Amino acid sequence: MIQTKIKLANAVKIEAVLMGIVRKSFEEAKKDKLLLCMECGDVDLYIASSNNDELQDAINENFEFDEYGVIIKFEEHQELMDDLYEYFLILHKESDLFDFFPAGPYSVAGESRESETDMLAPRGLFSAPFEDAIKE
Repeated sequence: MIQTKIKLANAVKIEAVLMGIVRKSFEEAKKDKLLLCMECGDVDLYIASSNNDELQDAINENFEFDEYGVIIKFEEHQELMDDLYEYFLILHKESDLFDFFPAGPYSVAGESRESETDMLAPRGLFSAPFEDAIKE
């Protein structure tokens, strides 16, 4: 469940939209056999929300706007976005859709390699966080 510093009027709705984005990301990564970098923008709430009106609307339901359409409590909005960013990462890791490969050493085809970033892969598709570690 979403944990945020501000009280949400529609936490269940926001969580459902975020989970929908995670599922879509999984489907695309599975279809294209992609690894997702957790620190490189592949799993970025700000990018995802900028292209998702449903998520933006759900987030905006929690704020008041002035007569010019500007959020009155912008700092709270930014806090919420930061909290949701962290939750978005957690959703990816705990969704059971992806395998999580933390940064560190891996063995691929008998060769020792180092991954410098945390990576995600569609569950069961890769044995390590490298493009040539795909299971066939």
